[in-house]
Amino acid sequence: MLQPGDLIKDNGDGDFGLVTSEVCSYNTIEGPAGQYVWVKWNIFSKSQRMSMTAIEKGWVEVVSETEETTNR
Repeated sequence: MLQPGDLIKDNGDGDFGLVTSEVCSYNTIEGPAGQYVWVKWNIFSKSQRMSMTAIEKGWVEVVSETEETTNR
């Protein structure tokens, strides 16, 4: 599951993006089509909403995942 700080790549145009939100839900559709994250793409000045369908269909791939840390 994507989380803030993950680096993703658009396989169509080769652009890289940084996930800036947790996975959100439209609350109307089940599965990936009803879920999205906000992504800051290099080619846009503002974050864009990306459906999780893009990951499911292989249009976008995760390049690097943020490591989870625990407070001790």
